[in-house]
Amino acid sequence: MMVGPAPRSHDTLVEEIVVPACEARAVEVRAGQVLQVVDLEGQQVGDLVAYRLADPTEVFSAGHTISALTRMVPQVGDELFSNHRRPLFRILFDDVGSHDLIVPCCDPERYSRDYGVHDHGSCLASLERAVAESGRDWPVRGETAWNVFMNNRHENGRIVTYEPPHRAGSSIDLEVLDDLLVVLSACPQDLSPCNAYAPTSMALRVWEPDA
Repeated sequence: MMVGPAPRSHDTLVEEIVVPACEARAVEVRAGQVLQVVDLEGQQVGDLVAYRLADPTEVFSAGHTISALTRMVPQVGDELFSNHRRPLFRILFDDVGSHDLIVPCCDPERYSRDYGVHDHGSCLASLERAVAESGRDWPVRGETAWNVFMNNRHENGRIVTYEPPHRAGSSIDLEVLDDLLVVLSACPQDLSPCNAYAPTSMALRVWEPDA
């Protein structure tokens, strides 16, 4: 488990958005703010994508982040990078310490191919819907998503998914390094251990450091 300082008690909470189970929500954040991703009920994974407001073709990239960090799981103090290798976030606090940057977010084809289910909700569909509801027509690429709190382990050359052990209220706090649109899906996966077979809600909290 990797832990750093949580938002200071004299920071101001400027926005809180609840992300219902199996849905996604978007929020605009500004450089210098702190974005807190919270699992409200425990054992839930969130799939996160982010766009630079100045140029939405520049997005958070899981692959570029792995390349820049030269490790597969980010730690407190690490920066998280765009597809142009620009730092978009810095991890300030993390009381879970388990995240996945390798597996794309779930999509309709995942459920159809692997489970034979053809009408299951997916993070990709939820993220696309949330981006559209924000008034943008920006594309969502599943391979750029970050699976926050996902308990994947790398065993004998394979990726194995286990139930997340973290409890209700667990969070990761990200210093925002650029003006961004951030979109979070409370993953609907209920056919694997990903969310302990029972998807639940999450929250996005935006903090403004006081002068």
